[in-house]
Amino acid sequence: MFVPAQTWLASAAGFAGFDTTKPGFMFLPEGADFFLLAALVAFSGYGGAGNITLTNWARDKGYGMAQHAGYIPAAVGGHKVNLAHSGFIFTPDAGAMQRWRGWWRIIRADQWGVFFIGAILGMVLPALLYVTFIPPGSDIRGLGIAAALAYNAGAQAGPMIAGAIAFLGAWILFKTQLDNMEGLVRAVADMLWTGSRRVRSWRGGDVRAVYYAVLGAVVIWGMIALRLAQPIVLLQLGANVAGFIFIVASLHLLYLNTRLLPRELRPPIWRRALLVVMALFYGFFFVMSVRAFI
Repeated sequence: MFVPAQTWLASAAGFAGFDTTKPGFMFLPEGADFFLLAALVAFSGYGGAGNITLTNWARDKGYGMAQHAGYIPAAVGGHKVNLAHSGFIFTPDAGAMQRWRGWWRIIRADQWGVFFIGAILGMVLPALLYVTFIPPGSDIRGLGIAAALAYNAGAQAGPMIAGAIAFLGAWILFKTQLDNMEGLVRAVADMLWTGSRRVRSWRGGDVRAVYYAVLGAVVIWGMIALRLAQPIVLLQLGANVAGFIFIVASLHLLYLNTRLLPRELRPPIWRRALLVVMALFYGFFFVMSVRAFI
């Protein structure tokens, strides 16, 4: 309703690196702020990494091999559960492999049909609104960053549209940060639980003590950090650290999948190659962001 046809065309061409205003291919914008650009790249890529932490939902429900692992119970109304500190691998016989392929069909449908298409739309649709309603070159990195789009849209499209955008923007930001915090806390709690016998014996081996202690520490630190810098600065710092983690995680995942899994379950060569490409991709942006920061 509000985005011109040429802007839609430019966004579609942009996925291939083609600039319709020049015209010509331009894969990196001229004079780019690489500390900001690398943060964008890492934060966008976190969707894929976030899916890994969301598999805890399958563990909590006891799906597949998770029925042997246990889960992290709720703080209120939950009860002590014995959470395993190591994984389980099934014997890759004919019946198990048939079930494994069934799981893969579900995962492919989720990753390609839901996450990939959703990620593309999630990136392009807000971008279309921003470039339509906010003049090029505007600096919106202050405390009003979440309200900038709603304010400018309201001036052109009316208060109803502004209210809808403000509500959706606040909800998306809240939900994203909630997921990020949950993923961080679970990852730290799992590492502590897996790597330390002393932690596993704390409070009688109740994993809730570990998880909710980490959660409390993260919440307290978040309230302190918000008083130290603008939210956009904290976001860029966190995302650039995540970019470095992507480098390590890609190679770490490659090692685990090719060393610990049975041969029948190891990924094909093209998946292994993509993990190396991913490490190089994030490595480039991490190096450029460090140079820009220094």
